[in-house]
Amino acid sequence: MTYFASVPQAVSPVVTYPVAPTQVHDIDIILPANMPPSAAQMFADLFEAANDLIHSMPYRITVQNLAARASEDPRYWTRRSVIFLGDIHSRWGLTSVEQKRVHQILRLATRSVLVGGAIFLLREIGVQDHHSVAIHPNFYAAALEENLNDAGRGKHHAVSKQVHSAISGFAALPLLIGMIGNDHGQFIANSLGDYVGLSSGNTRNQSKVVLDLRHRARGDKLIDNTLALMQEHIEEPLMICDLAQAQGVSTRKLQRRFLEKTGTGPLVAYRALRIERAHQLLVHTSLNLSEIIVATGFGTHSNLARWIRTEYGMSPQAVRRHAFDGVMS
Repeated sequence: MTYFASVPQAVSPVVTYPVAPTQVHDIDIILPANMPPSAAQMFADLFEAANDLIHSMPYRITVQNLAARASEDPRYWTRRSVIFLGDIHSRWGLTSVEQKRVHQILRLATRSVLVGGAIFLLREIGVQDHHSVAIHPNFYAAALEENLNDAGRGKHHAVSKQVHSAISGFAALPLLIGMIGNDHGQFIANSLGDYVGLSSGNTRNQSKVVLDLRHRARGDKLIDNTLALMQEHIEEPLMICDLAQAQGVSTRKLQRRFLEKTGTGPLVAYRALRIERAHQLLVHTSLNLSEIIVATGFGTHSNLARWIRTEYGMSPQAVRRHAFDGVMS
């Protein structure tokens, strides 16, 4: 699974979150000089969650300030998305050198996002007439004085050509989910909203296994309904024939549909759901192994241990110990 490293707490000119594949969407988060890289953690978490759900073109995040790549070839910014992360208390001013860099970035980047006080960057480089932006109430009077175009009172985010804007970091999250939807499809955007709690979707769909299978099945109702039944019967797993009967289809038809649409059989999918649930209980609860075995329908300690080791490469005890060490470190 592709993942980002944690954002370092020390101020560093450039912080990159590497991903393994060569084909990626590059996202640059640019901060004011006095803002630590940790300010970008919320956005990094969102793109990390997106990487959990997608199978191609994951996101690689770089966090820096405007001075970090002063000698960089301007072509660095082509085919990249750039987020200028301002806050809601101060406008973002620029030196003359930084003005040239921002103008260059906005001209070359595929899309740019201005957050909070970063909207004033448009005024700093003299292109405020070309775009409408979402303006935080703290900045409204100043923005009007400087002839920034208001996208509409009360609008939390806006899109104007290739420039996106949001009144705050929190308001930018739905905007970024929409961008991810443009890259990977609306299903991924909706699933990501459910997964991170930014929509009112069914919390059952927050399972990575379910989201992955539903994405592969592309909305197939038989598979959707079967997955819902599986999630409702984790503790006492149903037979595949019972799942098929509940849907009014034959066992053979259910098996064939799963293989055709997802590339895996219903039995394997069901087991993956239970392994995922067992892992969640090991990592996030203090339930003992006997209780986890009952809660996931694995029946015996050896059965649970075998499948946890197959999926995660370690014993249930090691999974829990590793999670505990991570919390305590």
